Amino acid sequence: MASILLRRRHTAQPRAAARLLRAFSALPDVDHSATSARTPAAPPASASASASTRASVLDLQLAVRAETDPARIHSLVASALSSHDLPRLHTSRPLFSLATSRLARLRRPDLAASLLHLLLASAPASPGLLARALSLFPGPDDALRAFSSSAPSARSDVSLSALLSALHRAGRLDDLKSTFASAESSFGVAPGRASHNVLLHALVKNSEIAAARQLLDEMANKRVKNRPAPDIISYNTVLAGYSAQDDEEGFEKLLKEISASKLEPNVVTYNCRIQWFAKKGETCKGEELLDVMESKEVAPNYLTYNALVQGYCKEGNVGAAMRVFKRMKVLKRREGRSDLGVSAHSQTYVVLFRSLVEKERLDDALWICKSCFAMKAAPPFEAVKGLVEGLVKEERSAEAKDIVANMNYLVKGDAKIAWEKIAGELSLGEEAPSSKP
Repeated sequence: MASILLRRRHTAQPRAAARLLRAFSALPDVDHSATSARTPAAPPASASASASTRASVLDLQLAVRAETDPARIHSLVASALSSHDLPRLHTSRPLFSLATSRLARLRRPDLAASLLHLLLASAPASPGLLARALSLFPGPDDALRAFSSSAPSARSDVSLSALLSALHRAGRLDDLKSTFASAESSFGVAPGRASHNVLLHALVKNSEIAAARQLLDEMANKRVKNRPAPDIISYNTVLAGYSAQDDEEGFEKLLKEISASKLEPNVVTYNCRIQWFAKKGETCKGEELLDVMESKEVAPNYLTYNALVQGYCKEGNVGAAMRVFKRMKVLKRREGRSDLGVSAHSQTYVVLFRSLVEKERLDDALWICKSCFAMKAAPPFEAVKGLVEGLVKEERSAEAKDIVANMNYLVKGDAKIAWEKIAGELSLGEEAPSSKP
């Protein structure tokens, strides 16, 4: 499958580049009026124009992805911005996210910032566009300059929260706090709920739980002017902070406040509770919340299942861990997603695989091992060794040899020496394993 995708990608890129050359060159347009009488009825102009625009943007994305010269990447997107052929180009977040990330990886953050400034200058001012651009700037100083020079109509709580998030990602908490405090006087924007939630998140991440709790109380009790009412995101942020600090009193008290506030818990709320139960060695209570989530039509995500699987493994209950893991995969199949279980975190596979091998649940361990192979991932070496030894002990040498062959094929680079040392210690019988499955 991977080779098919690669062939498709490489054949598509030259065509994309050719179309771009035609679209942005000075060649005259071809007059098709002479053949119009022989062509079937065309679709509505608005529909065909929309489809053509989408195709051109996709072509541009392919060209950017294939390009290795940062100056050329900048030129491709900048030319498209200045062209009138793609009037809605500024709404394509995937394109600008791709271009700026490529330029950053090619060590040209200056070109990434230049491209985003061109984006803001080429489109009508709006809070949404400014927020999207601020989230893509390679550095917080560029984001701060863009916000400061933006039109007043583009400044809002949405764009301010994007600026604060940029400062938070850069680890500049003091600048975040000062920007938040002076936002109304300096920029004419009073921080709303989105900006307050960014500040709450920054305080919790910096282990300033008391300050975060005080801010949440001010929002809930409206003791301070211009404090917006908290939403479930506000409560979840502080709840996660209490969990990280193992503060049981604060955690339980805040849960009661959430219930009293009449706010509907979301998946993050339930994940916090499930992780809390797992930390306390009561994962079974966390699993009961899965049924509650279903009854309230709150869809669990991979974090939900990861917490349960790892909680059960920590308790030594690998049977329950395997049950939850399979429940997750059934859910993904039911939703039409991949049967490879890609939504599970890699650490979940590692923890579950090790626990199954330790408990000598060989069939389940073999299934997890094969799932890893299907994703082109090599499981932990020592656990693989335990599985192979267990299979050989049960006279299942053919399956053991197949595992070693897959490992020989998948393990590359510096890790190969470590694996070959372990493989050399294995006794598989008279026939040596091949180097490829």
